[in-house]
Amino acid sequence: MRLWRNLVRRALLAALFFIPNSVAADIAAAYNRITGNLTVSGLDRDELDLIGAQPDRLRLQVVDSEAKGSMLLTLSRRAEGLTIKPRFALRPGTKYLLRVDLPDGSMRAQVNLPGSDENIPRLERFYPSQAIIPANTLRMYLQFSEPMARGHLLNSVTLLSRDGIEVEKPFLSLETELWDASQTRATLLFDPGRLKEAVGPNVKAGTPLRAGESYRLVVSEQMQSAEGVPLGENVEMSFRVGPDEHGKIAPAAWQVMTPQAGSSAVLSVAFDRIIHRFAALRHLSLHDENGARVKGQADSDGGGWTFSPFMPWPEGTFVLRIAPALEDVSGNTIGHPFDAPEGTIGSADKATTIRVEIKPQ
Repeated sequence: MRLWRNLVRRALLAALFFIPNSVAADIAAAYNRITGNLTVSGLDRDELDLIGAQPDRLRLQVVDSEAKGSMLLTLSRRAEGLTIKPRFALRPGTKYLLRVDLPDGSMRAQVNLPGSDENIPRLERFYPSQAIIPANTLRMYLQFSEPMARGHLLNSVTLLSRDGIEVEKPFLSLETELWDASQTRATLLFDPGRLKEAVGPNVKAGTPLRAGESYRLVVSEQMQSAEGVPLGENVEMSFRVGPDEHGKIAPAAWQVMTPQAGSSAVLSVAFDRIIHRFAALRHLSLHDENGARVKGQADSDGGGWTFSPFMPWPEGTFVLRIAPALEDVSGNTIGHPFDAPEGTIGSADKATTIRVEIKPQ
């Protein structure tokens, strides 16, 4: 078995070329830009024991270096793999070769450190961002600072329960990943079949999220930008899960906080549930008595909607229009709930409106 494994590794080495944080044979080395450490994965227990007893079997060198020995390293075993702490900081913009010599051959991985002037990607926000979200939440979004590489999204994201157990296949695996045009915002779609009550996937596997539980969404440090630069550290988002959100959206339950005429203060709308943030930005608009759209800047965090006018508010009546396509995070719309039984779905083909009175102090 070990001979066969070595043959496979050598075949892969002959067939693969190195790219940042790529895998040579079946090991990988990820660089953490915060700690300066490398984390090696893909080694089995016997191999880790051997390296622990004979640390000189592991060597880290600059690519194409003429030095025969390894730079000075401190090794430690962690749950995520073997951690390597170089005695001296690794240099930005440098390519390093990690080599592990075993009785039946060598395994290698190349690590390309981003240059100091490269744009290191960051996970800036995720949505919904509320501390408690419905158990039947349909989508999550990840917002990055840089365009990200395609093809590795689901392999880079892990959903863990409160006790650290990985939730099995919570997100729908699609042939084409869901990125916006800028390739900075990714959509994670929970399997709709597991959210609809009494349908096959729901009966067989249950819902991915369970009310009353806490979860952590972990984005791997190895996730790379379109330029091949890794995040460099795991990023975690914690949230709790509340009851399912059923029923149609009812704008009449929203609270509107109006500014005073003559001011440039923000007009605020507080939702009674978590609304799909990007749907709120698309499908809510403010108009004057003549139907003209008021010019200003709208924003939403899913829990509410705000509007900042470009000009001070005049006294008068305004209309907040809500398009029928508006959805909450569970897929419910103004016309019908997401999981309405077949034949009972209503329709809402006209915009719903809320009158807004702007008065002087």
